[in-house]
Amino acid sequence: MKSDRSSPWLGRRILITGATGGIGRATALYFAYLGADVVVHGRDMVAAEELRQRIDSLGGKASVVLGDLRDVDACRQVAIAALSESCELDVLVNNAGANVFRGTMGATLEDWDDCINLDLRAAWLCSKAAAPFMPAGSAIVNISSNHATSTLAGVFPYNVAKAGANALTQSLAIELADRGIRVNAVAPGYIDTPINDAYFGEFDDPAAARRSAELLHLSQRIGSAEEVAYAIEFLADSERSGFTTGTVLTLDGGRSALMQDPSPRVAATRDPESEMEK
Repeated sequence: MKSDRSSPWLGRRILITGATGGIGRATALYFAYLGADVVVHGRDMVAAEELRQRIDSLGGKASVVLGDLRDVDACRQVAIAALSESCELDVLVNNAGANVFRGTMGATLEDWDDCINLDLRAAWLCSKAAAPFMPAGSAIVNISSNHATSTLAGVFPYNVAKAGANALTQSLAIELADRGIRVNAVAPGYIDTPINDAYFGEFDDPAAARRSAELLHLSQRIGSAEEVAYAIEFLADSERSGFTTGTVLTLDGGRSALMQDPSPRVAATRDPESEMEK
C-alpha cells in the first residue's frame, strides 16, 4: 500500500507519542499512507527505527525521536525535536501510556507516579510544549479509555489517569481555542493490540478468553487498532471535524451502553475482576 499523494495531509507534520506499538503504530502508518510527515516517538530505538523503515517502504516520510515521557524534561525535548525539520506542528497525538492495573489497596506510590506521569502528565506537558508551534487549524488528540467513565475492580490508578485525560482535553480545548487549536480525545475499549494478546495468552485457553471478551460487546468482537487510527485522523482533520472540540469519542463496540448483560453466554465465561481493556 503506497502513500496517498492526493491527500490533504501531504506534507503536514504529525507527532505521535508511543508510536512503536498498538494504536500508536497503526496511527503512524495511516497518517504516513495519507501523505503526512510522521514523527515517530518511542523509547526503543530498534522498534522506532523499524517503524520508520516500514513507513519509508510505503513511500511515506518519517523521523524518530526518543524519550521517556515519565521524565519532565523529556516531554519538552521530544516536542522540540519533532520540530527539527519544520517550524510548525499540525497534529499532536498523545498516545503514550501504560496499563497500570493495581487496585486502590494494592497500588504503591511508585505505581501511582508511573501511571499518572505517563498517562496524564506527559499529555499535558507535551501539549504545553507543542502548542506554541501549532498553527490555527491544527489539532491535539488525546488517547483516553472507557475506564475513564466506568471501570472494574483492580484497574486503579489507570482509570484515574484516563479520567484526568478527559478533563485535560476539555481544559486544553477551552484555553487553546483562541489560537485556533482544537483538542479532542478518543476513548477505546478492548482493542486488538499486543498488550491484549499477551493478556489472553495468560489463560489456559487463550482463544476462549478472547471469545469471552468479544461477547462483552454489542459488536460481538473487539476493535482493531486501525479503527482507532481512523477516528484519530477524523478528529485531527479540521475540514471534517472543525466543529468538534473538547469532546471524547468512545470506541468500545457498544459495551458502555450496557449496564449489565444477563446472557448466560457472558455470565458463564467471564471473570469481571480479571478483565483488561485498552
